[in-house]
Amino acid sequence: DFWCMFDLFLVICMATETWAFWWLSAACGIEMSAGNMKALVVLRIVRLVRIMRLVKLLSHFPELLVIIRGIGTAMRAISLVFMLLGMIIYVGAIVFRVLLEGTSMGKKRFSTVLQSMGTLLLDCAMSGTKGGPLIKEAYNANPAYSL
Repeated sequence: DFWCMFDLFLVICMATETWAFWWLSAACGIEMSAGNMKALVVLRIVRLVRIMRLVKLLSHFPELLVIIRGIGTAMRAISLVFMLLGMIIYVGAIVFRVLLEGTSMGKKRFSTVLQSMGTLLLDCAMSGTKGGPLIKEAYNANPAYSL
C-alpha cells in the first residue's frame, strides 16, 4: 500500500533526523544547529502531506464533511466577533489614552495605545474579575474615570 510505504518513509526520516544526525554530530564533533539543518526542513514539510489522507476519508464519511462545513461556518462568525471586539478595544484604548493623560493611572496603565489595548484586553475582557480592580483603581483616581 502506498500510504503504508509513505508512513514508513516519514518515520525513517524522523528517526534519522532525531537520533542519527545528532548521534553522528556528537561522535564526530560537528556542531549542528537549527541553522545548519535547513535542508531537513523540506523533509518536515513532507510530513504535512499525510493530511491528504483525510481527503480520502471525506469521500467515505459524508457526515464528516457536514461537520467540517459547520466548523467553517462557525469560524466565520467567531472571526467577526473577534474583529468587533478588537475594534471596540482599539477605540476604548484611544479614549482612555486621551482621558487619562497626565494622571498616575494613565502613566501606569495607559501610556501608549498598545499598552492601553493590552490593559483593556487582559484586565477587563479576559480576566475573571471583569475589570473590577481596574475600575476601583480608576475610581480612586477620579470617580468620573470609573464610569
